[in-house]
Amino acid sequence: MPDAESVILKGDRRGVVINLRDTINPESVIHELKRKLSAARNLLSGAPVRVVLGGRGLEPEECPKEFLEVLAEFDLKIMPPLSQAPTGRDSWSSSAETMKPYEPALLLKRTLRSGQRIDFDGNVVVVGDVNPGAVITCTGDIVVIGTLRGVAHAGAGGNTKAQVVAFRLEPTQLRIASVISRAPDGESPHPSAPEVALIKDGAIHIQTYAPK
Repeated sequence: MPDAESVILKGDRRGVVINLRDTINPESVIHELKRKLSAARNLLSGAPVRVVLGGRGLEPEECPKEFLEVLAEFDLKIMPPLSQAPTGRDSWSSSAETMKPYEPALLLKRTLRSGQRIDFDGNVVVVGDVNPGAVITCTGDIVVIGTLRGVAHAGAGGNTKAQVVAFRLEPTQLRIASVISRAPDGESPHPSAPEVALIKDGAIHIQTYAPK
């Protein structure tokens, strides 16, 4: 985990995983957590959250009051960690062991430009735009905290429940599992909320993203 980051957010089908460094400054964590949650407020609101510190899943009562207050501010509720078998060692297990139940997620904090291609086994989150000529292919969901204008293929392994979410969906081609959709001709109205593409009745539909 990079030294500059004390908080890393990852998404999976169970919600949001917040990874914390095991050697951290509490004030730095709160500041960075607020900044990152603010950048994805509309996408994460209401999602269940699990917290991992140094590779160990934390119970809600183990988290500081200030940390829980930040989560509450963004309508996020911390959930108990997935069950972990006792190992007889101390409480700090490896990140790989703790994260195994979760689907992998790739976080890209940059704009993808024409000619760039991302292939990933899991979910892909882009903090930036995906320009025309850029391609994202993954077996899970695609989340773009920006405008998606390139090619997006979610659920590449055949997962028809995969979704593509973006602040604005203007893809040159959109594919979920084996279902393909192309962008409509002409200008589309600017959305007032993030959009999600998913499969309904065998076709790809785009609608306003509404977190459950």
